[in-house]
Amino acid sequence: MKQHQIISMFRISELKIYNIGSFGRLTLEFKRPKELKNKAEIHILTGENGTGKTTILEIMAALIQPDNFKNIAPKRRSTKEYSLSLVLNKETIEIAEHPLNLHKTLGKTSPLVTNRYWKPYDNPNLPFSIAFFAYSGHRRFEHKKIDGVKEIEAHPFEHALDFQQSIQSENILQWIVNNKSKSALAQVDGNIAEADQFRFNIDKLETTVSEIIQKQIKLSIERNPFKVIIIVGGEKLEFNQLPDGLKSIISWIADLLMRMDRVKWENDTPVFERNFILFLDEIEVHMHPVWQRKILPVVQKLFPNAQIFISTHSPFVVGSVDGACIHKLVKPNGDSKLAEGYPILSEDEKSYEYWLEEVFGIHEKYGLVAQDKYERRRELIRRQELTPSEQDELKQLDEQFGTLLPEDSSLGQRIVEHLKKLKNEKAAS
Repeated sequence: MKQHQIISMFRISELKIYNIGSFGRLTLEFKRPKELKNKAEIHILTGENGTGKTTILEIMAALIQPDNFKNIAPKRRSTKEYSLSLVLNKETIEIAEHPLNLHKTLGKTSPLVTNRYWKPYDNPNLPFSIAFFAYSGHRRFEHKKIDGVKEIEAHPFEHALDFQQSIQSENILQWIVNNKSKSALAQVDGNIAEADQFRFNIDKLETTVSEIIQKQIKLSIERNPFKVIIIVGGEKLEFNQLPDGLKSIISWIADLLMRMDRVKWENDTPVFERNFILFLDEIEVHMHPVWQRKILPVVQKLFPNAQIFISTHSPFVVGSVDGACIHKLVKPNGDSKLAEGYPILSEDEKSYEYWLEEVFGIHEKYGLVAQDKYERRRELIRRQELTPSEQDELKQLDEQFGTLLPEDSSLGQRIVEHLKKLKNEKAAS
């Protein structure tokens, strides 16, 4: 049996930010949990809007590939010097400027020069040892016309770290057509091993998406007219007919597999065993909570040697995996920082209610009306003396919802059932 050469694990271990966006001075350490085995290393960035989750991802992408510094430049605090540094495999990549000499980059030329792991785009024949990719959940797949089998000319890392341009719809469709067509031709020629090789990544894309949405997904090519279609649970659809959530899932996973399949690697390690670094910005956008619960566990298992950084507002994403490092950002005095006691490790045994309270600071359990009644009843019960009107109010609450303890978790449901009953009685009369 052929032995694959396993590359050493490249990973980001530290990020320092000084005077960029919402950050005055911030240091984040990214440690791999010791107990994490055969699963991707995941770091989850959480926090209220404006605390800098997306900025952190954009900074790391810009330090690795400086063409993306255009996303960071407008966030500089113009009257102050600033600096950024990233530790990748114990080597520091940094960029800094002083307000009196804004066009001077300290530390020689650019991060691209100091980062020897990122090969220049002008030589696509150079082998790569490590790869970096970035995706935003706000990007969606766009349908493109494909005429037939044609080699993809774009560099496999073109816009790979630009969150807004990383998804290449036309190349994804062309890659699907090419691989399925080459697999069919190899099958006709009797070369079963080659046919399986061309089909492998397409099959993996289908099974991965199927596992997330709990429906069987199949990709197919129609010849008259020529186009790629997707079969979802037996229903034939074109890509522009897919719901936004499914487009979002397929787009970045398909783009990632397409790029990794086309990279000229320095060794023969299989794609799904490769070590790479992935930045995901709010990929749960457009996705149903059921799918949000599936996405990270599937990806964590699919790419066991990846290091993944993700920003999210979803408790379903945070609570879906075991052993992910949660970095909660807060902004108490104008500058964002890491919340006290963080990072912490995620545990999928803990309830979503726990994560809502611990990570997102949401302690309310019910809708606005029900919660107000819940809090009012707790307040009345705790008082030692009540006025006659307050006694009547408490009696009315008791008559409506039963004599429940304030902590009774069924109160919200009782309120809903009572309101439904009143509505039905009114309709019947």
